[in-house]
Amino acid sequence: MTHQVLVPLVTPISAEGDVCRASVARLVRSLRHGVDGFIVCLTSGEGWLLNERQWRAMLEATLEQAGSLPVVAGIERATTDAVLAYAQQAQQSGVAGIMLTSPFGSLVDQAAILTHYREVHDGIDLDIHIYNESSLSGNETSVDTLLAIAALPRVVGIKDSAEEPRSPQQINALQAHGLKYYLGWERHLGAGLPADGCVVSLANLEPALCRIAMMSEGDALRAEVARLTGIYSLLSEDWYAHIKQELFDRGVIASPHAVGH
Repeated sequence: MTHQVLVPLVTPISAEGDVCRASVARLVRSLRHGVDGFIVCLTSGEGWLLNERQWRAMLEATLEQAGSLPVVAGIERATTDAVLAYAQQAQQSGVAGIMLTSPFGSLVDQAAILTHYREVHDGIDLDIHIYNESSLSGNETSVDTLLAIAALPRVVGIKDSAEEPRSPQQINALQAHGLKYYLGWERHLGAGLPADGCVVSLANLEPALCRIAMMSEGDALRAEVARLTGIYSLLSEDWYAHIKQELFDRGVIASPHAVGH
């Protein structure tokens, strides 16, 4: 099995609120020889906080620097109509696909989640990746609903950040329905799960370790991932700000400014 490392990039922002294209260039160049692609404007990229201008600028800046590596556009918007509006822009930009959450709200049921993905799928021609999480959307997609979404022809992958860990059997079932299965939590790295790759915040800083942790397993490896998770404060509510601070300290980005601060 090929194990891919896709980086959910942070979004370098100036104090004035503009995407720093020079910082994006340095960040992508620092990563591109050790990873398999980039996903912009996901939660690590403060996607739900970016305005349309910032979202588009981050997408364009990453596409300019990615070379032959695929770029997937993350879309974190509350409603199907809003997601479709961004997806249509993404389609015009030349991205390899989009990744989206379910609609926002704790009362969103499984039928509404399936309808959401179906309407987005039918409204564009791009490949679609599921982002299964609950911290932003306020809901989580069940395995049965994920399998129904996977039946849509151009749904090709999933970043799974479910609160409860998947069993190997559940992962295999999703893969049997045509999905590439990407781990969404650092704590699952090195656990020997039958995943196709990972999409974790740590890849912004330690892509080589993420690669090793997808190819190997063991207590020492998991302990190192846990140690760095603590050092970089990846479990804090503003983990993306801590990643930016580390990248700033390394001289990769020009400012540690976070969109929400």
